Amino acid sequence: MNDNVSENKPLESPVQHGVPIAVPEKGQSIGGEGMPRPEEGMSIYVGQKAQQLEEAFGKPTRIEPSSFQYEWWVYTEKPRFMAGVLKGKVNQIYTADKQADVSPFTIHQGVEEIHRFTPIESEIDVAIKENIYTFSLNSEDINNRLLIPYQNLYVQLYIDQVEGQLEGVRFISPSTLVKHQPYDMAYLGEMIEAPKPSSTVQTEVDRSMERQTFELTNQLREEHNAPLVINDEKLATLSWEHSQEMIFQKYSSHTAPSIEIFAERLKLAEIPNTKAAENTAFNYIDAIETVHGWLNSPKHREVLLNPSFTHMGVGVYNKYYTQSFITQNKTIEIIEED
Repeated sequence: MNDNVSENKPLESPVQHGVPIAVPEKGQSIGGEGMPRPEEGMSIYVGQKAQQLEEAFGKPTRIEPSSFQYEWWVYTEKPRFMAGVLKGKVNQIYTADKQADVSPFTIHQGVEEIHRFTPIESEIDVAIKENIYTFSLNSEDINNRLLIPYQNLYVQLYIDQVEGQLEGVRFISPSTLVKHQPYDMAYLGEMIEAPKPSSTVQTEVDRSMERQTFELTNQLREEHNAPLVINDEKLATLSWEHSQEMIFQKYSSHTAPSIEIFAERLKLAEIPNTKAAENTAFNYIDAIETVHGWLNSPKHREVLLNPSFTHMGVGVYNKYYTQSFITQNKTIEIIEED
């Protein structure tokens, strides 16, 4: 069993969220006011009333909470996308669907073309009232998580480093970007932060992150010609217990694990398989950042897109993510049903 079971080290978010650097003064603004906003495509809905989004795409498949007060409107029909809605207004739109209009970009667009026609800055200012927030992009961000400023709109480009192409796009409002703090950040003035959710709301957020992680994983598998995996409740429970155990033991990639290995946990849970693997991550702000993080980490990517897996379970506990994959052949499935 151990020969066919692999377990990756947890992938830690490259950003220490919630610890921006306050600066007493600011030099010359970097990046200007941004380019003119796109006049077509899904980005036009950011900042608009959610009613306009509904008129264009219909009612969402479901609505679920986030850690930042806004709601996620999840659309699972073509084009598949998610929209953040706060107080009746759209504050962001994310999609990895190649059928979605993400003008002036296109899903699967080559990264060389993006760099050729898009100004790339390593430091970008966000001005909100009298406050200035400066995001610093490191070399890894430049390679796989670009931030592009437009007028009253910012675009995060999620790049697949292996394929060298655009894999996902997030159009986001200035204030939501600051609350997310997806890059290293310094600020002058007052810090904008979303209040911490109650334990009850956080539990609901964790469930929504599990659904989104599962769906985004399957979407990326589909885009990379890997078979879709089936949701497995026993695996999901096992994954959730592992995420809970990680946070309770303050487990990080810098310390030796004191947690039971994946092979033993599968055995104790009596989950039959011919092959299994597990990805974990922590301190990512949401499912979008987590899944794209796994995609650009070679060992996690190998698990994420492995065509031999048939079932998956996802468990999230307060920004600790676990996805467990197994392969079940027909014989095992028949025995399990009996």
